[in-house]
Amino acid sequence: MKQTIVTLCILGAAMTGLGQDKNFDLSKYKFPDYKRHELELNFNSNGNGTSRKVEYPDYLNNGTHTNYVSSSYNSLTNSMLSYTYYFLSRKRIDYMNSSFSGNYNYSSSTESNNKLKDNHLSFDYALNGSRTLYLTEDKFFVEGLANLRFNQNYSRSKVNDQLQSKNRYTDMDFLVGAGIGTGRMEMVSDLWQAHFILEKLKKEKLLSKELTNENVYEFAYLSSRLKNKRFFDSRLRKIAELHSLDSLLHKQGLVSVSDISYFTLLNDYWSYGNFPDRQSGSVLKFWISPEYARAYNKYAPDNSYNPHKTSLISNASFNCIKQLNLYWERSVNFSLSYETVLDKSGVYYASYQKNNLNPNLNFGFGFFPDSRTSISGYLGYSGRNQFISNTTTVLPKQWINSIFFSFNGYYYISPQLRLNGSFRLSYTDKGYQSSDNLYSQYNLGLSYTIF
Repeated sequence: MKQTIVTLCILGAAMTGLGQDKNFDLSKYKFPDYKRHELELNFNSNGNGTSRKVEYPDYLNNGTHTNYVSSSYNSLTNSMLSYTYYFLSRKRIDYMNSSFSGNYNYSSSTESNNKLKDNHLSFDYALNGSRTLYLTEDKFFVEGLANLRFNQNYSRSKVNDQLQSKNRYTDMDFLVGAGIGTGRMEMVSDLWQAHFILEKLKKEKLLSKELTNENVYEFAYLSSRLKNKRFFDSRLRKIAELHSLDSLLHKQGLVSVSDISYFTLLNDYWSYGNFPDRQSGSVLKFWISPEYARAYNKYAPDNSYNPHKTSLISNASFNCIKQLNLYWERSVNFSLSYETVLDKSGVYYASYQKNNLNPNLNFGFGFFPDSRTSISGYLGYSGRNQFISNTTTVLPKQWINSIFFSFNGYYYISPQLRLNGSFRLSYTDKGYQSSDNLYSQYNLGLSYTIF
């Protein structure tokens, strides 16, 4: 495993050296001040399959070893309504996200000739936000953050079509923190959209002179201002936006003749230019936060428990995103989290270690072939201490390593309707139960942006 970690670090360092497209200089671009509100509705379908070969050691199985091969299938459908708010200026960055989701999960598996079926219904609410204050422009900053999560679960299990259990489970955790850091992620989505539109117009020979960086910057600044305006009628928005863009292009002397081909292309690339939140820069951050978690589980008419956990979490992270050119970007992310459990109660957290280290490393590439499509892939590593919920068994302290590969993409069917897809393959080495686990997961869904 150590060789794998070293290999990942070497590859990440090598990728950091890849150069940016020299034909376009991002260093002079400063994203304008803006506020944005986003309300989105998501529908998703997920599935995964697992194959495991397991050996339970004697300290978990009454002094005997047990070997078996298991297989399982899992199907999940969910929907989510989320609201996101951004405020960016050179001195301050505010972020808030609130989401409510519902999930229905059906799973079936075969273990030692027993057929198990589970139905699971859950509701989740999450609220998180942060405020970042820059002490020096684009360099040193202080940050405050808060996260709240509430989850409600209902489940029913059958073995060989006989009802075995009904369960209601509720958990909540709350975290507040403060940190310091250096660096800044510059939002470049509007800049790339401006560059993309102007390059397409140039390719179709609809521009009357050569482009300059200043032309692109000015177009991007106007794009940002237009997106910050609120309209109650989408038709009036489209008219106002295209009129402003056309006026700027004429003012810059880039367009001298306005015909149907020009307006068709401008409308198409502007309407479908929904680039994701592409960023450029690097941030090194250190923060510390107390966390409180509590759960309530009722698994029979007269049986329930109400455990809790209070922790202090320290975290160091480094994030670097480099725009290689209009179509490609590369990212490297590393975080190291250390949790000290100050207090815990109940069977749920009985096997939770007092001190927990959690390193994470991933790097990947994003590809944007056109204004409607985004594709990205990541390779990563994570490590953690073992943890089994709902057991009073005293477990030996063991370390678990995981390697994963993820592939994500989306396509805009219309300016508001987006098709999402993802696939994840992960491998976890031997942990508390001496098992090798290969896990796959897919996601396919539709997202509708209300505004």
